[in-house]
Amino acid sequence: MQTSTQETFIKKIPSPIEAFKILLRADFTVQLRQRRSLLMSLITPIIFLLAWKSLIPEIGAASVLSICVAIGLPGTGLMGYSNTLANDRERGIFQRLRASPIPTWVIMLSRIIVQLSVLILMALVTCGVAYFADGITFGFGNLLLILVASAIGGLAFLALGQAIVALMRSSDAINATTRLLYMVIAVVGGLGQTGLFGAVLQKIVTYSPLGTSKTMIVAAMNPASIFTWPVMFAVVITLAYGLFFAIIGIRFFKWTVN
Repeated sequence: MQTSTQETFIKKIPSPIEAFKILLRADFTVQLRQRRSLLMSLITPIIFLLAWKSLIPEIGAASVLSICVAIGLPGTGLMGYSNTLANDRERGIFQRLRASPIPTWVIMLSRIIVQLSVLILMALVTCGVAYFADGITFGFGNLLLILVASAIGGLAFLALGQAIVALMRSSDAINATTRLLYMVIAVVGGLGQTGLFGAVLQKIVTYSPLGTSKTMIVAAMNPASIFTWPVMFAVVITLAYGLFFAIIGIRFFKWTVN
């Protein structure tokens, strides 16, 4: 009788794949209910895109679109992902999940996939507005490459958000830090890419996560340049940024605020 009860209990424990599906569905549901956060992630690059329409003749359509998409990446990776992690940790959600028979990688992977989906949606919506409102044209193949480049760049910012949550405990402090950092990245980084702040800052921004993401997205609109040294170097640097921040985020991350 005891053996039968144990077998029944074991059968009720979901496999990692089943647990992942359940968590993923729940995380997507929560994300859809956070309409204001989702709307801000989508609308921020569109505001820049419409405001910078006059720059298209000066710096080119590909540069304008790539900068605007790149500016949208840290909005989700920093403010969206990091604040969600911080709030869930303070509410004890992670503590309760870890008490269940669910692997920790399932818990984190589910959240990363949700935020990565938001990043791809942001890039897709921005490209759609650029096509219909600004007259920036590109083929279906270019669009797919833009989404891939956005995903690679977005992962670096998601890793940065993970690192910030790992190094800080208070959700209020994390919220303030990510907002300040995003303003610096969006304003200084975005305008710095256009050269308005001088050649030195433009060079610095070029090799930042924002700049390397922009380089990849520009290349996505001109596939012939994908396998050139500057683009390959940008891919390597972006992956290095992501790996560096991910190591910090995993090594120092605490599942509780205590």
